[in-house]
Amino acid sequence: MEFFEWISIPQFFMQFFGPTAFETKEALIRYYFSVQTISLYVAAGIYLLCLILGGLGMMTMAKKVGMMNSWMGFIPFLNTYYAGKLAGETRVFGQKMKRVGLYTMIAEIVYVAVNVFMLVLWFAMTNPAYFEEVQVSEDMKGLEFNVDLVPLALRWMRTAQLVCNILSYATYFALVFFLCVLFFAFFRKYYARSPFLMTFLCAVLPLRGFVIFAVRNNSPVDYNAWMNQRMQEYARRQQQMYGQGGYGQGGYGQNGYGGQPNTPPPADPFPDFNDGSSRGGSSGTSGNAGGSSGSSDEDPFPDF
Repeated sequence: MEFFEWISIPQFFMQFFGPTAFETKEALIRYYFSVQTISLYVAAGIYLLCLILGGLGMMTMAKKVGMMNSWMGFIPFLNTYYAGKLAGETRVFGQKMKRVGLYTMIAEIVYVAVNVFMLVLWFAMTNPAYFEEVQVSEDMKGLEFNVDLVPLALRWMRTAQLVCNILSYATYFALVFFLCVLFFAFFRKYYARSPFLMTFLCAVLPLRGFVIFAVRNNSPVDYNAWMNQRMQEYARRQQQMYGQGGYGQGGYGQNGYGGQPNTPPPADPFPDFNDGSSRGGSSGTSGNAGGSSGSSDEDPFPDF
């Protein structure tokens, strides 16, 4: 899959450095052909590097868990299946999915087959006889594909190109879905700190080999147990921060906000204005608890 994503990168940059005008349409066709060929070579080199790095990374991971057949990490398509074996149990919307590596490998094979066929059709249809010159601007001409110039026996290729283009998008989205499921389970095990980011780099961007090689030395963990440990550690730190030395030396769990259990109320800072009754929520010896003593029910302001 990464191979076809790397192709578009040199094509994007080469369009800014090519000539803007051609004397003949044959020269323009040769330029397009050379751009495509150079893009294929560049993409093949980068993909080969990713394949080697990803294989080395999965070989190191397989040794840590005692898994055999680590050579599969160096073989296209099989390395996707082997990544699923290393990922272990996977879940989709709360449901367990078995053999996600196999499903992802099948989707990858279909996607690659469609795109390889599209490349073959592109090279077959890149014939100067099938293009006609059009005036792009006052001083510049371009080429436009004219299906009427294609022999009747070969016009099915044009239809096949359109069909393959639709199939390419459909298989791409299916493949990205399975890759997200696979690599999210993979990095929950080998990079629990940020599995979403790593999944994005491997499933959406063509950086699978580099990422797997970068995390090859990480020990596998149980993600749920790891998260529980993190939550317990967070709760312990919160208790130390607010339960000891914070907010009244008592925390929130002891008799209100920081007060010690069974602690007597503080002394009245204004004893001269105290009429002998206890205010503040508790009834004193001469208080009016419940409104039954110290004052009559008819007097709403006994202090005055």
